[in-house]
Amino acid sequence: MKSKSIRIVVLAVIGFLSLWGCEEFVRRKIGGFAGSYPFVEYWEINASEQEVITAIRELVKSNPGYRPPDSTEHISTRDSSIENDYWLHIVLYYPDTREVVQSWTRPDADTSVTTFAFVGLRSIDRPSEMRLINRDLWFLANRQQIRKFKTTFVDRIIHQIDKCRVR
Repeated sequence: MKSKSIRIVVLAVIGFLSLWGCEEFVRRKIGGFAGSYPFVEYWEINASEQEVITAIRELVKSNPGYRPPDSTEHISTRDSSIENDYWLHIVLYYPDTREVVQSWTRPDADTSVTTFAFVGLRSIDRPSEMRLINRDLWFLANRQQIRKFKTTFVDRIIHQIDKCRVR
């Protein structure tokens, strides 16, 4: 009886690890199925893109450490000559870990909603080594980076937008 219980537990553990391993493989190797950024983590913010950009500028203004040390302008300009130039690229910075954070915004079809995406990270010491979120990090490290981005930037941007709307 004890041997049968051990066998069931071992099979359950192997089954769980196999399923988790398959999910991890799909997440890291296949990613999303379409688009230029299949691995990003994104949030839909109920504000126009201009409100989001203004909130990002205010956030960086009140926290100058979030501006990358090597970046003169951390918010790019959208190329209006390209019909499908969807993304406005934004570069932010984690001063505690000395990592540059790549992100972008894109207005939704409903212009009162903006997509804000976390693309990846690169160390200031190794600028050519970009680590894409949802691809180049293992599960726990990936979740930790997403949580850090959300609390450091996304939540504060939403708070800034709400604060400006109250005025």
